[in-house]
Amino acid sequence: MRYQISKLRNLLKSRRGTKAQDKLKESYKSNMWYFKVLRSEYKLTELQNQRDGLLLTNSKLRKELSKVRQRLKNLKQKYKARKSKLKKLKTLRDKISLAIVRTAKKMKAPRPFASYSRSWQHSMRASAKDKCNLALSYLGLHNYEVYDVVLKNNTTKKFEKITLVDDVSEDEAQAKSKVMCNGIGEQKRSLSPEKLEIIRLLILIKDENNMSDRAYAAIAGISDLPTLYALKQEMDIASNCISFNKTHGKEPGVERDMESVLKYKIEALAEQGKVGGEDNTIRVKISGDGTIVGKSNHFVNVTCTIINDKDTATSVEGHEPIVIINGEEKYDVLKAHLVNVVSTVNTFSTFVHNGIEYKIEYYLGGDYKFLLEVLGLGAANSNYSCIYCKKPKSKYHDSSIIGELRTIEEIIECSHKRDNDKTKFCCKREPIFSSIPLSRVVVDSLHLFLRISDKLTNALIRDLEIADHMTGKKNFDRSKATHMAAFEDMLLECDIYGVRFYVKDDGGGVKPRDLTGPEKLKLFGNLDKVEALLRTCKHRTEEEVDQIMVVWREFFSLYDVMRNASTDGVEQMSKLSSRHVTPYMHVLSDHASDIVNMHGSINVFNSQGLEKRNHTITVDFFKSTNHRRGQDGIESLSQLMKKCNRKMYLVRHQIAVQKRMRTCSLCLKKGHDKRVCGRLKL
Repeated sequence: MRYQISKLRNLLKSRRGTKAQDKLKESYKSNMWYFKVLRSEYKLTELQNQRDGLLLTNSKLRKELSKVRQRLKNLKQKYKARKSKLKKLKTLRDKISLAIVRTAKKMKAPRPFASYSRSWQHSMRASAKDKCNLALSYLGLHNYEVYDVVLKNNTTKKFEKITLVDDVSEDEAQAKSKVMCNGIGEQKRSLSPEKLEIIRLLILIKDENNMSDRAYAAIAGISDLPTLYALKQEMDIASNCISFNKTHGKEPGVERDMESVLKYKIEALAEQGKVGGEDNTIRVKISGDGTIVGKSNHFVNVTCTIINDKDTATSVEGHEPIVIINGEEKYDVLKAHLVNVVSTVNTFSTFVHNGIEYKIEYYLGGDYKFLLEVLGLGAANSNYSCIYCKKPKSKYHDSSIIGELRTIEEIIECSHKRDNDKTKFCCKREPIFSSIPLSRVVVDSLHLFLRISDKLTNALIRDLEIADHMTGKKNFDRSKATHMAAFEDMLLECDIYGVRFYVKDDGGGVKPRDLTGPEKLKLFGNLDKVEALLRTCKHRTEEEVDQIMVVWREFFSLYDVMRNASTDGVEQMSKLSSRHVTPYMHVLSDHASDIVNMHGSINVFNSQGLEKRNHTITVDFFKSTNHRRGQDGIESLSQLMKKCNRKMYLVRHQIAVQKRMRTCSLCLKKGHDKRVCGRLKL
């Protein structure tokens, strides 16, 4: 087409005559011209409409294709499932048929009774007699007594009589029937008391030393010790003295019936005469603590303690585990797993034993984190972190400001407010134990002492670093650090061994290892030496040293006496800045006297036994369990709880091992030997 147009234009521009032009026009009219039309010469709207229609059709076809493919996939899965199921059924059919064939081959005609020897016939009659005694023992509960049993021998078609009761007195027959009615567990009690005590003592030794069954069986095979079977029977009785079940939370957990544990403990204390006097109130403390078993296995141990028994209230024997959770110490985890414990606290308030009615009061104890989680409050670094009052942390150092006291009802009410509400006072959730008032919530005195003493010892070490110009240095020259060397010598004079300064891994200065609780008590018992060491620091004036030592002495006196000490130490603590005053310091200065006036000595509320219980559960988890969760997820936790049951059972029966007191040949002190003496760690 373009060529024809260009030809026409050239013709019109030329000087030829009209004849040529007319001829060209006639040819255009008479002839048919064929030419190509480019896509751009079409109307764009028509093309776009066609394209949209094709795209819509394509999308519909793709959707239908995806549906067909999904149906095909489902059919293939169903086919595979039915095929595998049919294969399993065929395998099971083949196994059953094979077992039937093998059983048919092994089955033989029963041997006649008369073909056995006389001794064998006598033993078979004796076993039949014992089985008849056991099967008919239930009749003794209804005041019936069976003397003879008549049996029919199908081989000889004759009747035989078996005498169950020999010629004994009526009292002996009743006693024998009673033993049979009580089952296998009571048959074990028919042993002599001396032999039963030996069996229980061996169980205690086996559990304390984590001895395997194979090792004990090997030792019993070459000695006169009771067999492993005899120990297993008594261990089954001790392991199931208190029932335990799986908890309700998502995480693996096991719990003992708290009501049964308290009844068991109260009955034992009543037998020992420790309860049942003028005051029949039983004070029960519920405490918990989280620990890490291994590298990343979090455990939470919740225990109950009867405070009336002051001999074991602070020991590991007094802290009976009621819930063991394989999870982190968080509010949601505790609330889900402590449902039955909360129900027991709300319902089990009285208990009658030997005609005496005991009233039960529940208390909450533990470290600060556990109490904050159980009460539904914020973290320890929140603005209102005190569990007793609503004093902000920025005012902790000001002892003249008295915070408004909290109540359980107020915490419940504030927990429903918005997060940005200023009157919420960090009440995040409702308390788990809403029936226990805040007056029965007692802070752990052990952690209170450790955390505050950590602050004081760290401040002392910081002064020594400044005096020796060692702050922030990556290299430590012991010959130049005279004050730090004097601190190490002072600890040796206080019988604290193994404390040496070392450079931190991050290069943030020099630091010794942390002191343990008994070592800190020794340090506080020698405050004169601490004062003499502080006075050698030139950057401290005499007045500053006097103020620091007042804080040390008054804190220790407040911890030791808790109410008769003067307020000078509190005033010195009030001079600290707000960032140095921790929640434990605030509780000690503002609420310790009220706690002591209300409950007396708070030493029975410390969690030293709970910390030891964490250690024993960690050791038992690695040495006394198979580390498996099992089908229900609590196999290893059930093994731990069974061991706790055995320990409580043996303690009630007063089974204990008398340990020999060792004397160290290095320091000439009792309680350890030279292999673990602290002098070897220097």
